[in-house]
Parts: sequence; structure tokens; C-alpha cells
Amino acid sequence: MPETQRNHDDEVLWQQVLCGVETCFAALYVRHRPRILRKALTLTADAAEAEDITAAAFLELWRRRAEVRLVDRSLLPWLYATTRFIALNFDRARRRREIAFAKTPPPEPLPDVATTADESIDGQRQARALDDALSQLGPADLAVVRLCLLDELPLAQAAAALSVPLGTLKSRLHRVRAKLQGMLTSAFVLWWCLTPAAGWG
Repeated sequence: MPETQRNHDDEVLWQQVLCGVETCFAALYVRHRPRILRKALTLTADAAEAEDITAAAFLELWRRRAEVRLVDRSLLPWLYATTRFIALNFDRARRRREIAFAKTPPPEPLPDVATTADESIDGQRQARALDDALSQLGPADLAVVRLCLLDELPLAQAAAALSVPLGTLKSRLHRVRAKLQGMLTSAFVLWWCLTPAAGWG
């Protein structure tokens, strides 16, 4: 962080962010990320999830920058409140997954070892292909994927979380599915991209 930015308070840097100076946003990220990560760690026992919550909080800070209000010239109150909100969403999504897993029927008898090994290799290839495709998405598309395809939120809830109209979210979801379909060839992954979760609409 440049020395001139290091010595400025949040309000000065934030005004520069609103004027399009991206290095000032980076300076604020470096300044506040450790505190936000510590806050996230108090809200979840999972270190990896705390990292995701922290990243999502700063993504929201950038996405909603025109609406952000500082308190006593500091961004921390807004970031803390947003971190709590995101952590609650993560917790709700995790509980939905746990309930779904609990309702899943017992697994079928294991196939022979050779078949299992082939399926494992195929699954790893699919996972790598999906990871590669997701890494090529921008922050806005990735947020749609996280809420609608990974967390399986109903579209109305996802639109509210992203502060966009439902029609806008549907358009983004259609576009990002088409984008992923163009990057992937695996039948399973294409099915995942193209099949809506129960309760969507």
C-alpha cells in the first residue's frame, strides 16, 4: 500500500474509490481484511468458509459501493454488518444441505474396484473442468452461480440477496448457464448447469 494511502482514513480513500481509483479499494481491502476475517471466524467454525465469507463481504462492498455509508469515517461498521448477514446466509445454506443429505437414501452396494476407480477418475476430471470454468467467470456471474447453483437459493431470495430485480437475475442465470455450457463438455456437469433445482422459478 502506498504511504500516502496508508495514512489516509477510510473516508478519504472511499471518496477516491467512488471516483474510480481502484488502488484505493485495494488499500481498504488490505487494511480491513484481517479484522473481517477474524469476525467471520467468530461466526463459523470452518476456516475455509470464513475465507469465503470474507471474500463475499468485500465483493458486496464493491458491488454496492454507491449505497455504502461510513460511520465515524470508517467502513468497518458496514463491513461487520454485511459479514454477519453473509454468515447467516451461509449457515442457512449449510443447514439445507444437511437436511437434504439426511433425507438421502442409503447408498447402493459398492461396485467392483475397477468400476469405482474409473468413476473416481471421471469425477475428478469433471470437478477440475468445473473449477476451470468457474475461474473464468467474473465476480457478478460467480455470485449468481454461488447463490443459485451451489447454494440452491430460490430465485426470489437470490435476487433479494444480490439487490437486483427477479427478471434481471433470471437473465443473468440464463446467460451464465449458457456460458458454462459453452466451456464444458462433461454430460454430468452440463446436466448440473442446465437443470434447475427444486423450488426455483
